[in-house]
Amino acid sequence: MLRLFFLLIICPVCLTGFAQSSHPHILVKAGDKALVLEKIRTQPWARQSFDNLLKHVDPYVERHQTDPDWILSRYLMNRVPGKRYTRFYSDAEGTALVRYAGDAPVPTVRVSPHKRPPIAPDGYRFRTPRIEELLPNDTSMTMRLQSSGPGKAWAVVDPQHMVEVINGNINQLVLEAAIAYWLTDKPVYARFAADVLNQWARGASRQYPIEGPCRTGFLSIQTLGDGSYEPMMLAYDFLYDYLRQAGYETGYYEPVFDRFAHTMAFRGLWNNNWFAAETPVLVFSALSLENRQQQRYYLDFMTRRDTIAGNCGQLALPTAMEKWFTPDGHWKEPGGYHNFPVSSLLISGVALENAGIPVFQQYPALFQASYVMLKYAFPNYTVSSFGDTGRPMQSAECLEIGVAMAQKYNSPVLGSLLAAMEVVQKKQGYDRSESGYMGLLCFLPRIPEAGGQQYQWPRSGELDFAKCYLQRNGTDPGTGLMYVVQGASYNHNHANGMSVELYGAGRVMGIDPGNGPSYEDPMHTGYYAQWAAHNTVVADGRSASVPYFRGGGGTKNMGEIKLMAMEPRAGQAAVSAECSFTDTRYTDKATGTGQQRTLAIIRTSPETGYYVDIYRSDNARSNEYLYHNVGDAVQLLGADRKPLPVEAASLPMATDANDPPGFRHFTAVKTPVGNLPVSSAVFSLTAGIPAFMQVHTLPEEGRTMYVAQAPRAGTAEAVYQQKPVPVLVMRQTGESWNRPFVAVYEPFTEAGSVRALTRLPADNPGAFTAFSVANRNGSRQLILQATDAEKEHKTTNTGFRGYFGVVGLTSDGLSYLYLGEGSMIQSQGYTLQTGTAAGSANLTVDGKRLRITCRQATAVSIPAGRKAVLTVAGKQTALPVRRNEVGAVSFTVPAVTDGLIIID
Repeated sequence: MLRLFFLLIICPVCLTGFAQSSHPHILVKAGDKALVLEKIRTQPWARQSFDNLLKHVDPYVERHQTDPDWILSRYLMNRVPGKRYTRFYSDAEGTALVRYAGDAPVPTVRVSPHKRPPIAPDGYRFRTPRIEELLPNDTSMTMRLQSSGPGKAWAVVDPQHMVEVINGNINQLVLEAAIAYWLTDKPVYARFAADVLNQWARGASRQYPIEGPCRTGFLSIQTLGDGSYEPMMLAYDFLYDYLRQAGYETGYYEPVFDRFAHTMAFRGLWNNNWFAAETPVLVFSALSLENRQQQRYYLDFMTRRDTIAGNCGQLALPTAMEKWFTPDGHWKEPGGYHNFPVSSLLISGVALENAGIPVFQQYPALFQASYVMLKYAFPNYTVSSFGDTGRPMQSAECLEIGVAMAQKYNSPVLGSLLAAMEVVQKKQGYDRSESGYMGLLCFLPRIPEAGGQQYQWPRSGELDFAKCYLQRNGTDPGTGLMYVVQGASYNHNHANGMSVELYGAGRVMGIDPGNGPSYEDPMHTGYYAQWAAHNTVVADGRSASVPYFRGGGGTKNMGEIKLMAMEPRAGQAAVSAECSFTDTRYTDKATGTGQQRTLAIIRTSPETGYYVDIYRSDNARSNEYLYHNVGDAVQLLGADRKPLPVEAASLPMATDANDPPGFRHFTAVKTPVGNLPVSSAVFSLTAGIPAFMQVHTLPEEGRTMYVAQAPRAGTAEAVYQQKPVPVLVMRQTGESWNRPFVAVYEPFTEAGSVRALTRLPADNPGAFTAFSVANRNGSRQLILQATDAEKEHKTTNTGFRGYFGVVGLTSDGLSYLYLGEGSMIQSQGYTLQTGTAAGSANLTVDGKRLRITCRQATAVSIPAGRKAVLTVAGKQTALPVRRNEVGAVSFTVPAVTDGLIIID
């Protein structure tokens, strides 16, 4: 608290001493030019980056020398006298412009008339036209656009949000030309950039922020869209001296930058990612002002003071770090939204650091935010796609900024950042030459060596705000396994219950589809954001958020799942190299249905393994289990592993015209002829490296299996993004609590290792599930799962008291006992007892050599022996032994990691 008080005291001092008298000064200082040129001269990646910049901008600059009107005429402006609008009015929701007013003596900048891009009749977005495809001096409010869908159809439509995208592409050229001028001193670059900048500023200076709700911006229907004009502020910084020397009118700029800064400070939304994503506009525009008092005024809203008015306004860094970041630095929205606000904050931080405001020193959590996404990545380095998002990856830009700032302050996390950078470069395939102008100007010339430190992926993880839990086993992209289970109400979530994603054979196979064409599009509101799009269980065909989701990017109120048990818990070491699990619970708000889901990873060799999924749902009418796997086809097999004959069918729960979960969007629905029992399903992927996902299950009375085609998933790998997603539906008439859905998922590329599941006797099926998994290598695992860790259950030669346990068997007998969380597991004459319902232990057996890892003191019983000697880290301890009348031996082991017990 004393440190925070001190920082608040010194912050105004920082603000009064930062003003720069020379330009550029926002991302780089005038004196940095020699350093950047040296970087280009000595570092091949920087040379290539600079060459890429010139290659992009040179054709436009060359054309500008003989045809200066060409690029100016492609900029979208209000050009018709009498319609050179200066005032813009939105509807009450801030969705679309409904009225224009005013008439300037010069063309003004067109404002996007809608917050969303137009959607083609085929359901795909339109392709943004290249600058060369634009009509010169276009005064129409419509455009001829081409669909990005397979048909590539053309249509004449309102470009909507695309207006600012097109102008933003030209703005990027302006910035690149301004940078080229700064580095080469060639006036042709400056003239091109200054001419476009001058036209833009002259028109914008006569415009006023949109009148409407506080989400509306200055030159965009949404404040978020004003980010398209960030390049113009940076370009002005590089062209500052040239504009004056060449005689351009510079009086336009101060009012434009002031309006941007004021709009960002007091409009927008603070209860989602907007305020953070807008910070570069706020900081860049503030630093572009000549009035130093106004600079300090606006920067204060970034560094110290919130401007909250209802849902509107800006959060300063102290509040933002407390409210919007997890302890490890993850932005509190779906993973796909992390990179956007965090990269904006980091870029803003670079500008503030240049201005003498040490934000990275004041907020070290920014370092964690720069690389935390790697912590939650699948083995192929992509991150889960739950919610309104695509499938993200660790941002190299964020990591580069983190490394540069950590080196500046000699931060203790520098080693971890460098280890993460090694992964991003060598394994994720990041090429520094593609880092654009930020890399050229701001990144270190060379990334220091990690000093032998390697990035360590944790076995498990948790994002509490999203009730998201992950387990992984292995980090090799081809053989690693990882699942994520998630469900909660938060910004940009989906209504999905306890939904999972499964990884295998080099890709995310059990897939969450991400968002639809737009947040208001019928496919998004009626399918992608609903239960049927996810790997979950629907209750009575009616599961939905309450109230029912009607569109938008906000919260879908579905309640949240509850973590009951997990091994290893986030931040803990695992007790087993082969096994891990989670147990979550949920109550469906729409139907009152209680549900319980146990997910586990079982490793059977360094190359093979499978997932266990046990899902209980107590709706008395029906329960529908859904699993979507990216690929080309899915086939149902009988107990003999032969394909079952199938026939066309309809899903009973899709008959309601409203169909809240979205089943109506499934096509090509089929079911086995005569409702033949299904032993397994196999999903096949033929693109790239052929792969398969086999799903073994246990039949139940009253259960019907279906296969179908679900709508495409934009989160799939590129080759499958335009294809429908095969889906498996298991429908249980009546409750599925005493008859839980049991599925074993195995991804593989050549031959699967799992051969069959066998149900084991359960004394109370509603509270205890037991089955055997037989593998091709002759091993078996007895899977034990219970809903109450306090009650003891028995099955064939096995006893169990806990949430989840595994008995590993080979032809030689017991291989291991895994007590995921519980107090007792017993089989084949061996027993583990922890003395606590939340105990965790693993015992492997190799003749008279036992290995044990236990999180607490654990009593071990074995069939025979006289002495037990425990060796840990080379230190031997004789364990007191107790023998019973039949020769069985028991002893107690203290909490230990990888202890070796020799039995004599």
